[in-house]
Amino acid sequence: MHILGDGKQIRHYTYGGDLAEGIIRCMENKNATNEDFNISTTKSTAVLELAQMIWKKINQKPFRYISDKPYKYDVRKRIPDTGKAKRLLGFEAKTSLSDILDEVIPWVQNQIKIGAI
Repeated sequence: MHILGDGKQIRHYTYGGDLAEGIIRCMENKNATNEDFNISTTKSTAVLELAQMIWKKINQKPFRYISDKPYKYDVRKRIPDTGKAKRLLGFEAKTSLSDILDEVIPWVQNQIKIGAI
């Protein structure tokens, strides 16, 4: 598997259903008027960790990867501050990355099978 850079870049992968719930809370809560919120997950995941998780879910072979040259200005760490959403809206994204992958992987596999991607 090819990975940009060393795979130690930190990201926060958030489930679309959680995002939808957060947006609805923003629309329905008077505390959200003229405010902005980060409704991402609080769980940090390295790019390499995500790659390993996906590999284990779809492959029985040992995981191996190649580090490709990273983007010149790749951000090493993206960590959202979700405290405001929790404080004012009572919102936290809760779906685990493993559960997200259990939904997304079969969808992608089906799209490949039918030739959509």
